[in-house]
Amino acid sequence: MKKQLSKRIAVVGSGFVGRATGKGMLQKGHKVVFFDVQAKVINNLASAGYAARHIETIAETDDDFDIFMLSVWTPTVRRHVVLRHIEAAAKEVGKALRKTTADFPLVVIRSTVPPGTIEKKLIPILEKFSGKKVTEDFGVCMNPEFLREISADEDYAHPWVVVIGADDELSGLLLGKVYEDFDAPIYHMSLKEAEMMKYVHNLLNATKISFFNEMRMVGDRLQLNSDLVFKTVLKSAEAMWNPEYGTRNFGPFSGSCLPKDTMAFLNWTSEELDFELPVLKGVIRTNDLLKGSLENDSLKKIQTLNEPKRLYSKKYSPSFANY
Repeated sequence: MKKQLSKRIAVVGSGFVGRATGKGMLQKGHKVVFFDVQAKVINNLASAGYAARHIETIAETDDDFDIFMLSVWTPTVRRHVVLRHIEAAAKEVGKALRKTTADFPLVVIRSTVPPGTIEKKLIPILEKFSGKKVTEDFGVCMNPEFLREISADEDYAHPWVVVIGADDELSGLLLGKVYEDFDAPIYHMSLKEAEMMKYVHNLLNATKISFFNEMRMVGDRLQLNSDLVFKTVLKSAEAMWNPEYGTRNFGPFSGSCLPKDTMAFLNWTSEELDFELPVLKGVIRTNDLLKGSLENDSLKKIQTLNEPKRLYSKKYSPSFANY
């Protein structure tokens, strides 16, 4: 593969995600400068031989960056995502964009943010403080990270997948070229789809952990070898060995097994073991909501080509497809 030209990259937010991102880009021959707000982080990077500066100096440097990669913390406080840190970083990047002479620089968001955040909150900040227009003067991409803190450097150097969200073709193409040096499939989508994809990624992992923890509690109460049960389920359940199982738009689960067994097991554990299973209860509740939505749509018979999209597609028969 032809070697890509070296890019000048500013990593904004140098926690474990930012550090892994910057180190990975350095290994590919790009020039990287780390930026952060914490003196300790900056000093540790500088003592290790990396170029590291305070974020407030990003617009004062002599570097004309081609890419600004934002990996700023977006914590959850009182069940709400806090965006003030990444909004402050976007303000500083906007100032840097105002003075840069780089040809169509990219702002790449690696932080996890709710769908629509980039379009509604970050792009207006970038435009305001740069005095420039997105897609005309600079590009914006969403490039979610899938790094494990314990192995972040290795995960970034050898990704199993690269996701690039962009609402204009040029931005996605330019960032895609940077990632051509990484041996991984690249998936392109819109900004909002990439934002959503990262949340679905994390929520699936969280749900799987909670589900098996819930089942382990039942197994422990029954004094079973849950590890043996789970290892066998990983081989037997199509949901484990067929990646597309359950993801295709086939409506609620039905058939002769899933509805009766989910309900029976939920009631049995409640009556016999005095156990509450909130994950399984949620599974049944969601399925019932979907069935009700499809039944109502079928009865109303109001589908038209111009009708706005609903939460659930109405192309399915109320007989409900079986997986």
